[in-house]
Amino acid sequence: MALSFVTGTMTLTSWGFGAGDIAVMAGAGRFVGNWLMAQRRDRALLDFLALQPEDILQRKGLVDTVALHNRWDKKLVLLKNGRRHVITHPSTGSVVENMDSFTWFMSLLVATLDAAIDSKTLKELVVQLLLAIIGDKTTGSVDYLLNEAQQHIMGWRSSACVRSKHLPGEIPGTDSEEILRLLKWILSGPSCRFTTTSTDIMCLASILSELGLELLVIDYDGRTFDENPSESTKRHGMRIPLNDLKECVTLWPADGNRRNQYRTIFTYGGRAAEGVRLVVSGEQYFLDEEEIDVCYVAEQPAKLLQKRAGEEDTSILNEYLLVPTLRAAQFIAKFNRNWPSTSRQEIGHWLGDVNMSKNTEEEIAHFTPTTRKCLAELQVFLLGYWYTILQPLVDTSQLPVQEAYGSWGWNDIQVVKAIRRLTLAKDTEHHRFPRFEVIRLIGYLFAGAEYDDQLLPLKIRSVGVLGKLALVTAGLMGGADTPEKVGMFFLLDVDASCIPSNSRGIILCGLRKLCPKATTQSIPQAISQSLAESPSGDDDFSSHIEPDWGYDTQRVLVAYRDRGRIVHRVSPIDGDLAVLTSWVKPVRLVQEGEPRDQPFATAIRARLEEYHGGVQIRDRDLTAAEFGAHAEGSSEAELRIVVLTNSLTKARACIVSMYGAGVAALCSNSFAKAAEDTAMAAIIA
Repeated sequence: MALSFVTGTMTLTSWGFGAGDIAVMAGAGRFVGNWLMAQRRDRALLDFLALQPEDILQRKGLVDTVALHNRWDKKLVLLKNGRRHVITHPSTGSVVENMDSFTWFMSLLVATLDAAIDSKTLKELVVQLLLAIIGDKTTGSVDYLLNEAQQHIMGWRSSACVRSKHLPGEIPGTDSEEILRLLKWILSGPSCRFTTTSTDIMCLASILSELGLELLVIDYDGRTFDENPSESTKRHGMRIPLNDLKECVTLWPADGNRRNQYRTIFTYGGRAAEGVRLVVSGEQYFLDEEEIDVCYVAEQPAKLLQKRAGEEDTSILNEYLLVPTLRAAQFIAKFNRNWPSTSRQEIGHWLGDVNMSKNTEEEIAHFTPTTRKCLAELQVFLLGYWYTILQPLVDTSQLPVQEAYGSWGWNDIQVVKAIRRLTLAKDTEHHRFPRFEVIRLIGYLFAGAEYDDQLLPLKIRSVGVLGKLALVTAGLMGGADTPEKVGMFFLLDVDASCIPSNSRGIILCGLRKLCPKATTQSIPQAISQSLAESPSGDDDFSSHIEPDWGYDTQRVLVAYRDRGRIVHRVSPIDGDLAVLTSWVKPVRLVQEGEPRDQPFATAIRARLEEYHGGVQIRDRDLTAAEFGAHAEGSSEAELRIVVLTNSLTKARACIVSMYGAGVAALCSNSFAKAAEDTAMAAIIA
């Protein structure tokens, strides 16, 4: 029988989705709520409460479903095979089915609020709004709404994301009551006019109007709004232009000269990081025998700090930078040379004894205004340094706009504490940083993740976090077949319902599935020493993220397929560790015209099809005739099982993960080099 969901005049199968893909999306929708199931969930909610959409949307003509359908349903944006995939109708039709007025309104509302406030406040506001509207119309609704709210919110958010409705911004929590007042008025207000003194509320209404609630008309009395709040105002959430990072401090509330100074100090921080890199380590990070993760080490230039710096500068160099280099010391001295001595001492003492347990202003309440300005300069310098260090680790190629989202604000001591938490995580013996600590800082600086609610609970074997943007490891996207790729992250602006996570938006890897062993039936053959001369001739595997259905649906696995057939489901961290421990470094290949010591090697070549179903292929016993016919003049070490996948990155990542850490050799460019290790069960070349 055919399995499909109707999407307007077309079906999902018409857009290249197989039955397995549809089943995965529908399954995820049942567990967490997504665009595919949002309408059905909302219909079930209203049926349970014995309500119709117009009982909630009491203002007539508020939602024009036909106009919204014609405007937003022309394309579908999904994450497919590790890439942002846009589906459009070949003519002028829609690619997704229309929704009723209730689901449309809630999708537009959640899309606006999700980008404007934190997720905890969003859930509270949505629940309060629904209870206020329907509480007097039905009994027994409170418990049901509280239990079901999160899944409905996920569905509304997903419906908005796939239709590309996403806008950045953040409103202080003190405006929550005013937001709720606005929303109540939009749904069922007795008058046609709403007045407010908050520019945030005006902007929120303006965005809702732009997205499709055309009944909302924004009017003001001609007064000029103050767009420069005082420096003492806490306002988190910063746009990070990835092509010009220093512009992220442009919104700092200060005059033009001060902002130019901040840009210069930010540049100093970036230049202080020159020559320093955070790279993935070939070793593993052990918390205990069961908890193993990827880790990073610092690559540093030759010129380390030789002379003794001042006491205040030493705290910055040793405790807040990756490596205390001479260049960093010079730039620190350059931007803080004009600090008063009392400010230097106050900041130095505070840096040496930062309270990591809470994020309040109490510990710096005694700072003078001058010292606070100096502390702001330090924050800007550290931001410049760490954005420069971490940006090379973040792949932003899948972002429709090259803009990240920082969770920090101006005059924000949380920036200092977030950086200090990473530097404290370095183990003193090997100077390694566990990956989940790196995810914590990248999620804070690039993905707009909430520090207290999302980032602090991060733990070992986390592979990403869902903030304003989604941050995931490259291994979770499939195709991380080299140590360099294992150390990378992807920043995504896609529907996050396709990525399983816990209630805080933390992405945890599932359990590794062991592979049964099987003997290959392939015969020995000559294989070129240089992989560049040995094209595979096959299509690469595809990959997608799916829940660990057999263990915990809030955890993730990477499912690899070969031309639609399942190969194996891989735990992303175990796959990364297999790549790191199996990697064979590149060697210099023989140039044209140079003599070859071993022009060809003889091996048993396994076909990719033999790995379908998660089977781990081993070599077979050779008969004496086969050994003599194919191994003449070759060493026994060369008669190894080999899989030629040199141009197929996802196939390489999948198969080495199936063998596990240290079982197979993962070649970079030479089969002969990998064949030197006789302990390896297979060579992935």
